[in-house]
Amino acid sequence: MKNRQSGVTLLELLIVMGIFMIVITASSQMFVSLLSEFKQQSKITVTNIEGILGLEMMRRDIENAGYGLPWDGLTNYQELTNPVGELYNPAQFNDAPTNPPRAIFSGNGTGWQGTDRLVVKAINVAMNSTSEHWNFLYTSPAVSTNVWTPAADNLLATDHIIVISQDANSRILVPHTLGGFSNTFSNVAGFSTNRSDPSVVYGVDPNTPLKMPFNRADYYVQQPVTASDLPRYCAAGTGILYKAVIAHNSTGFLTPQPLLECVADMQVAFVNDVNGDGTVMQKFEDISNIVAYPADTIRSQVKEVRVYILAQEGQRDRNYTYPNPTPRVGQIGGDIGDVGRNFDLNANITDWSHYRWKLYTLVVKPSNLQ
Repeated sequence: MKNRQSGVTLLELLIVMGIFMIVITASSQMFVSLLSEFKQQSKITVTNIEGILGLEMMRRDIENAGYGLPWDGLTNYQELTNPVGELYNPAQFNDAPTNPPRAIFSGNGTGWQGTDRLVVKAINVAMNSTSEHWNFLYTSPAVSTNVWTPAADNLLATDHIIVISQDANSRILVPHTLGGFSNTFSNVAGFSTNRSDPSVVYGVDPNTPLKMPFNRADYYVQQPVTASDLPRYCAAGTGILYKAVIAHNSTGFLTPQPLLECVADMQVAFVNDVNGDGTVMQKFEDISNIVAYPADTIRSQVKEVRVYILAQEGQRDRNYTYPNPTPRVGQIGGDIGDVGRNFDLNANITDWSHYRWKLYTLVVKPSNLQ
């Protein structure tokens, strides 16, 4: 008998291959779409995490504005001169050489692309552990300092310090008998005994003689000096939110720390109690004039600080269209009226409509002004 053999015709083979190719093509397109969406959502998540971490540092510094600042007794000190690489003259916000330091203020539109620059002065805005430590200094029965437990909470012998004589209405910078307003903690007994008992010893810097009796941090938006330092996924025309702390051993800042990338704008406003009893609250967007807003006025009037930051969320998405070419960086109406400005994305950001834009809002009540 002959065995019957059956096979697949060429037509059937072509049909099967066609179906297979359709399935593969559809699957690959679905995979590409899912991958693109995954990358977009991943970048949005990363952006949000960066925003939380960086802006939390900013919120903390605003809350601590004024911490450890002397109100009186200041002798000649230095602040900023002409720091290298700075485009917008941050030395205009100095209080040196003899004025009491203003705890917090900003210059309206004084930065890159008309952004605001926020200046915070306090002992603990520096990014070192020494500025987080303090001790009591007693005069009687003998000159001595207290000892904290655990020992790590105490100042070190080599830490550079100041001493503040204080009561309910004053914070006076105490001079050292060897001259100047500062010394190391190992020489704490040499500060003048004409002071409150106890006085407070503040650590300012771990290893550098002090040129000013406080620390200062500036928050500002700017494009990096080296263009390649701006991440490739940032829209052209955006910058970086930096925190820069003044160096005690030079005329300028320590290396600025990037806090948030792909930032288009930052606007700052202050809510002030102008008559001192809480009944008349007004907003101000520029309190940088030292004659109109000296240190004591800022301490007594500023009750709230609001910071508005417009930043890119995620990366470019060709399938997305952002609807508003002039988002408000601030607010219109509400409890304090109009604040900030409308930011013109079309005039400042390349291909702005294919990016998502997010407005970060910080509302902070400083707790160390008084």
